[in-house]
Amino acid sequence: MKLYQPFNTTYNDEEITAIPFASAAVELPAFHLQGERAASHLYKDGKLTTWYWQGIALIENQRSVYFPRQNLFSFTELATVRRSKALLWVRRLAKALTLTTGSFLDLSSGILPLWRIYGGEDGSILILSQDLGDLFAAMANDEPKFFNISAWVHHNIHPAFTLCDQLTQLLYYAITGTPPFLRKETREDRYRHLPLAYSFEEVSLQTRLFIDASLSLSLTKQRDSTGNKEPQKALTAFLDATESIEWDAENRTEVPPPSAWQNTPKIQEFLASQAKRAKRIVFWRMKGWLIITIAVSVILVSWFTIDRVSEALKPPYTQFMDPPAIITEYYKGLNALDLSHMDAALAKKVKNPWTMEVTNLFVTRQARTAYEGFSPTVDPNEWFAGGQKPLIEGSFLYGTTDVTVTRLDGRTFEAQAILYTPYPYEQEEVEAETRPSGAYLYTLTQTFTLDVGKKGWYEITSISSPRITRIGFLEIESIPRLEQTPPPAR
Repeated sequence: MKLYQPFNTTYNDEEITAIPFASAAVELPAFHLQGERAASHLYKDGKLTTWYWQGIALIENQRSVYFPRQNLFSFTELATVRRSKALLWVRRLAKALTLTTGSFLDLSSGILPLWRIYGGEDGSILILSQDLGDLFAAMANDEPKFFNISAWVHHNIHPAFTLCDQLTQLLYYAITGTPPFLRKETREDRYRHLPLAYSFEEVSLQTRLFIDASLSLSLTKQRDSTGNKEPQKALTAFLDATESIEWDAENRTEVPPPSAWQNTPKIQEFLASQAKRAKRIVFWRMKGWLIITIAVSVILVSWFTIDRVSEALKPPYTQFMDPPAIITEYYKGLNALDLSHMDAALAKKVKNPWTMEVTNLFVTRQARTAYEGFSPTVDPNEWFAGGQKPLIEGSFLYGTTDVTVTRLDGRTFEAQAILYTPYPYEQEEVEAETRPSGAYLYTLTQTFTLDVGKKGWYEITSISSPRITRIGFLEIESIPRLEQTPPPAR
């Protein structure tokens, strides 16, 4: 017996109907056999009643759900021996579903799995409970699971329209023997199904066009037809729309292979175009991020390169200054911890001997500014100009004062200054906890060579390492950070 195809037999001397769902070799999951059985629903003569299965047993070498004899058939027969009555059965299913609740249907996947719905020879509709659907899914391998669930899922449609869409798919299936979204290329091609208008001329063109239009309905029209109803309640729109359509499909013993009806030039052209579109969509989904990343990287690198080249070609702000002024600006950059200011007049391949120290202090300043909300470095020139007030606890003087520049020859200059630092150079770093409040003072001497470059302005072509001599230590009073703004006098 085929899985999910009901059959009648005798079990324990009782006439029963069984629905097989797994082979004997597959073990039943224990958790599906525990607790109270959920009710299924039987629709007959316009009424919906509760219905319960009797048991699960190994019947004819297949694990099956069984119950008292009830002549049933699977809805897959709509494509073969019940094809001529497919519209009647699908409309009957729609009427049954309108009487159910959302909690019973549990449309978590967006559709009602095919193995949950069966027709009866007496005109009834049996809708199995979700717990049986879960059992079937747990025991199924990929192929039946795909055919009964995934093949009917239509993404990106209005939630209220999902069952209307699925029942329309059943009509398409009854005509062709294939769910409209079964093919991978169809799903990748934004669920653009092969139109019925291209084949099956024996079925009314009006009916085929209705199915084609319903399966490709826009979101706006889906909302207009169903509103915000629950999917099963929205089936009234499907019933109204299918009430007057003509159904003249004939029964057949088996489903024809796709090659038997997809060999027309129009269908072949559609399938070839769809394959190209699907391949392109898959390519962009799988590789598009990489291409976009590379493109953005190229743009950024190009922009950065062009920007750097432009900056390199741009004259430095020191282009109109004489050598003493350029050297003075160099030390202003030191005080500001601004390497771009210091390096503005450097010729190519000339290294700045202060780079490491200035970088470390700059990073310290930026980190403390970000995390503590205050900048610890104080320019000594500004401190003297401000009246030598106490420093805020945790801050320190750093930089040069009293800069003088002396020409040694036509292109060589000697700069001298007083350097203020929070640490001594002639010994290992002093721990912050034991460091006295104040600044270490040094005389600073450096030699610069400046030449007129190819572009017509002075450039620093060499800088000596700093030569420093300890002068002493300048004690400076500090105040707690909270006291930096004294309270107003009363």
